[in-house]
Amino acid sequence: MLALLRFELREAFDSVPWTVYYWIFFAFQYFIYGQLVSRLVVNLSDYYTYYGTGLLIIMTFNISTWAGRRFVEGAHEGRLRYVLSLPFTRGELFLEQVLLGLVVNVVRIGPPLVLILYVTRLPAYTLATSLAVLLGMSVGIMGIMIALSFVAFKSFDIYSAIVAGMSAILIRFSTILYPLNFMPSAYAAPAQVNPLTYGADLLRSALNIDVSAMANPVLSGFVVLAVGACTLTVGMALVPRALEGVKSS
Repeated sequence: MLALLRFELREAFDSVPWTVYYWIFFAFQYFIYGQLVSRLVVNLSDYYTYYGTGLLIIMTFNISTWAGRRFVEGAHEGRLRYVLSLPFTRGELFLEQVLLGLVVNVVRIGPPLVLILYVTRLPAYTLATSLAVLLGMSVGIMGIMIALSFVAFKSFDIYSAIVAGMSAILIRFSTILYPLNFMPSAYAAPAQVNPLTYGADLLRSALNIDVSAMANPVLSGFVVLAVGACTLTVGMALVPRALEGVKSS
């Protein structure tokens, strides 16, 4: 399993410009667009930092969904049949994909997170807690996306539509970019049951950002851990069954 992980990590980072692109995208959004938006949002103190943490969560979400799509694309390209012939279990393959996504997340969101800590002059110890929160959210998202692979093995178009719809709903109906007390009731109600809301508020608690109406950190931590554990459990149960169909096809 570790040999496969090393191989896929080399493949994932074979194109260095894509990793640099993520950093450039963050820098543009944070230093230019973030400055403009923070001047418009005057009712929230330090919205600039709030916006920067929202960008980190969006990047984490995008990288995590990439990990799920990559797993599915490997099946459609025929590579998965070779991987299934290797001497490890289907559950270990699922865990290997999750580890791959976590390592890629650390490399791609690590420098932007350090940049935010430097700009906002936050203490260095918040780097570890913030990274732990982001990786915890990443596990939950990857678990969902990889677990949905059983749909992709039947129809990739349906899988793509489900992922796109789910991504739009989870990101827009959450506190990633705006706190609950800034939202109209039609947005605030679904945001309160959105796991990304609790992940976003937990990250801001880890960064010591004072935001009114922020979810309780203990509750937020429980939600993030529960979602990660549930999606991993469901993924370990569903993916092996789906992969047996791929191997026999």
